[in-house]
Amino acid sequence: MSESKSIENLKRFKKIPIYVVEEHNDALQFIYSAIGGKKLPLEGTTLLHLDAHPDMLIDRKLKGEEARAGRKVLQLLQIENWIVPAAAAGHIKRVVWIRPPWANQFADGSRFIHVGDHPVTGFLRVDSKENYYLSDALYSSQLVNKRKFMLTVAELSNRADCDIEQLSNQLAIDVPFVLDIDLDFFSTANPFLNIYESIGLYDLLEDIFRFDLLEKDDIEALELIMQSREQQLQELEDLFLHLEEHGNLTEYKGNKSEHYHKVFNLVPIIMQEAKRLGERPDWWAVFAGGCTRDQGGLPHHISTEDEIKQTIENCLKPFLERLPKPVLITLARSTDDGYCPPQQVELIQSHVLRILKEVYDSEEPVLHYLQRDAKE
Repeated sequence: MSESKSIENLKRFKKIPIYVVEEHNDALQFIYSAIGGKKLPLEGTTLLHLDAHPDMLIDRKLKGEEARAGRKVLQLLQIENWIVPAAAAGHIKRVVWIRPPWANQFADGSRFIHVGDHPVTGFLRVDSKENYYLSDALYSSQLVNKRKFMLTVAELSNRADCDIEQLSNQLAIDVPFVLDIDLDFFSTANPFLNIYESIGLYDLLEDIFRFDLLEKDDIEALELIMQSREQQLQELEDLFLHLEEHGNLTEYKGNKSEHYHKVFNLVPIIMQEAKRLGERPDWWAVFAGGCTRDQGGLPHHISTEDEIKQTIENCLKPFLERLPKPVLITLARSTDDGYCPPQQVELIQSHVLRILKEVYDSEEPVLHYLQRDAKE
């Protein structure tokens, strides 16, 4: 069946549903449910993604066959890697990442990306040479079972030179599409800045997790660099997993490379600071923070209340008014993990929901995060 015919045969929600989740990857279950209910096509949906983070990484150990296994993949995903597996399954054909001014993980513009299986390992990989993927060793020039999707990146801001009407026309959002908003778009925290802040841990991690890319044009050289980067990331993961389990590296049996020695030298500094604070070191949080450090760190911009309100009223609302209507809307709070400041999340959520109600004929929002909390 052709894509246009598939769209013609879709059922429609009486009113646009809105689902509010805590962890952003929980939004994907509602997209998959809409596909199962024939409200979205099996293939060909556009995801309009307003967020301070692209969320377009891939778990390095996710198999391509797992990504294509329907809803079974949902339990394997995290907040930073839930979109590309859906593209690998063919469900999403285009991702439009709308970023705030302080987020620059991708350059603005459009590009096509192939996603598929590494022919040897079966792990899901992409053929994009952008640093966002190279730094996580997610590039491969050889892919099987591959799919093509388009990534478009654009900035939406309060700046006077941000022509919202021109932006909406340039994006040319196709239907059907899903509107997906992370509340950290409006005010963004980097939670790893606060881990052992007094010793400047986030900066100390940069040297350990650094990734220097000198050559992008030579495919063979790039593949070798990916192997080296994969080895580095795996070694660091093993080191911090050992620390999490044993609290020290005394009995560590792995490779004693330069990465080992850098971590070894860092351990007593962290332990001394943790002792001063009267707590056990959270080694896995240290590793997670290090994984965000290689390309300059995560965006961090705590907006004022006035900035938040102005962005929602003067940018979000007129932007949405110039677009076609989405099939469904998902909102992510992203506050438990520290990306949306907890003291601001209720303010942001209430204003965003108010605007959505003004722009669309929508259902009352389903507060999925409260249902989750009730079960715990």
